[in-house]
Amino acid sequence: MKKIVIAIVVILVVIVGLAVALPFIVPTDRIKQELIQAANDATGRELAIEGDFNFTVFPTLGVTAESVTFSNAEGAQNADMAAIDSLTVKLSLLPLITGNVQVDEFVLTKPVINLEVDKSGKANWEFDAAKAEAPKETEATSSDGGTPDLGISDLNLGDVRIVEGVVNFVDQKGGTDINLSDINLELVLLGLDQPFEAKGSAVWNSEKVELDVNVGALRSILENIETTTTLNVASKNINLNFDGLVKSTQPLNLGGTTTLDVPSVKDLAAWAGSPLEGVSETGFGPLKISGKLGANDTKYSFSEATISFDEIVGAGDFSIELGGKVPDIVGKLALETLDLNPYLPAEQGAESSAPAAPAQKTSTEKWDTTPIDLSALKSVNAKFDLSVQQILFQKIKIGASALATTIKNGILDLELSEMNLYDGTGTATVRVNAQQPTLKITNAMAIENIQLKPLLTDAADFEKLQGKGMFQTDLSTSGKSQADMVSALNGTGQILFEDGSISGVNLASMARNVTTAFTNKGEEQKTDFAEISGTYQITNGILTNNDLKMLNPFLRLSGSGTVELPPQTMNYRIEPKLVATTEGQGGGEATGVAVPIIVTGPWDNLSFAPDLAGVLKNAANPEGVKKLLEGAKGSGDGVKDALKGVKEKDPAAIKNLLDSAGGLLGGKKD
Repeated sequence: MKKIVIAIVVILVVIVGLAVALPFIVPTDRIKQELIQAANDATGRELAIEGDFNFTVFPTLGVTAESVTFSNAEGAQNADMAAIDSLTVKLSLLPLITGNVQVDEFVLTKPVINLEVDKSGKANWEFDAAKAEAPKETEATSSDGGTPDLGISDLNLGDVRIVEGVVNFVDQKGGTDINLSDINLELVLLGLDQPFEAKGSAVWNSEKVELDVNVGALRSILENIETTTTLNVASKNINLNFDGLVKSTQPLNLGGTTTLDVPSVKDLAAWAGSPLEGVSETGFGPLKISGKLGANDTKYSFSEATISFDEIVGAGDFSIELGGKVPDIVGKLALETLDLNPYLPAEQGAESSAPAAPAQKTSTEKWDTTPIDLSALKSVNAKFDLSVQQILFQKIKIGASALATTIKNGILDLELSEMNLYDGTGTATVRVNAQQPTLKITNAMAIENIQLKPLLTDAADFEKLQGKGMFQTDLSTSGKSQADMVSALNGTGQILFEDGSISGVNLASMARNVTTAFTNKGEEQKTDFAEISGTYQITNGILTNNDLKMLNPFLRLSGSGTVELPPQTMNYRIEPKLVATTEGQGGGEATGVAVPIIVTGPWDNLSFAPDLAGVLKNAANPEGVKKLLEGAKGSGDGVKDALKGVKEKDPAAIKNLLDSAGGLLGGKKD
């Protein structure tokens, strides 16, 4: 036993002696050159040390070097991948014998690291000359299949710091350019079973960001044992913290509470380099999100979440599964009031000092022929439910609403199961099928008992129509572009307005006396109706309506015609009829004089003109002439004389009738 102790002492003395003598036996410059050559052989890049270089073995195994550079990949924007003013690495030698790594000092002063991805997608940290053989599974992993067994019994960090560092990241392929400056980082670790802390700061886009990470025990992280973890990121524009448990890292399994606090989304966007231009001054303010964050292998969740964004407050649950062919997202969100007005583009004042935008060339296309790309619907499966107690859009107020969204295998289904709108209710379903190159869309909507005047007043500042309304549509289409889908649109629909009125015009008075219908300022002009109704059918983009009708105490109005969606034109005939009695407002056969009006032309320049052929048809009938004469009372002697001449089939009288009709309408287009 005594001999064994003596032998060990002798060996230690020899080791220490060699460690002390080695720097004298092997010149420092030789060690420097060997180190440079080894780095060059391993990476295929050039390592250069232009400043002082020192190497020690005992009592610490250490290297100090100044003005160190490491060349970049061929074709990179910067000549050097790394440049360091000075570096110091010192390891205590004796603890290494027992597998205890004690880093006395590891300091990088003013390092500049340039990370780059070229246009082909290759990163500059991928080394062509690296031929290291991948470790075998038995060597790379521990016996329980967890993290690699590094053969380290303990790890102790002394002075480990990065001082005034810079990291530049450029992605030429993706167009990303990130610069971090004034990087200061410090690691604190007294042992693998002791708390580990990493704290530091960096400047990005002229703003300082501070980071603080704490782990209960670093050994637990390395060996997949549960331990506490906290993360805090603090800056002027964003604050994030996590407080929970990391149960394992392979696979990742963690859970805890997290909070995101953004004082101003508008300021955050500007800081991130994507300013929100043209938005309202009152929107995109404070955002705060808190809840329970979880991760279990390929599934990530955010539950019991509370959200406040400006005046919007809500709660929800979200999860995403990344283990399938495509991500699978499930979520639900309940909001109180969703006020969209602060997020609409800001209105431009009449005397804005901003330069006028250049005039845009008017396209000859009625509808966009650009192919619609909905490939994103195939890249994810999702189920999301949204409920809102109130929605505000401009002046429009929508009550409690519920929307269910489902995306699966390239098919998007939207179901509006509840919508309360101006004392009425509505439901709707939409299906978008993007499984094939030709897109297919179906839509069904029904809205009932809506009060028209407050709706139209809020939506379009139109106060002249009031009553109770119903809308119903059932549509389908297919195509690769907007133009294709308009031409392929098919379906049916119905409108019904009841117990209302049209303000600003008295159609019955107009039919009796055109001259005073619009000029009588002494009384309010108004047309009451019991019903305005009609159905329509759309075939290949052509809307046809043959049963438009309006029931009024003194007037019946009917209409029929077509609206051609692909060319955006209209050909419609409106026929009002005076009624001699108020009886039968809600039904019955209308009698009286017919004065048809034809509406034709493109949507942006419609033309309204009398149907003179219809007038002359009535004029050929003595009974029709009688009714026309009665209806023309008060319209002016010229019209009456013309109608009398028509009765006698006088060509000059017919011409006068045409001139009088043209004079009444003034040849105007409206």
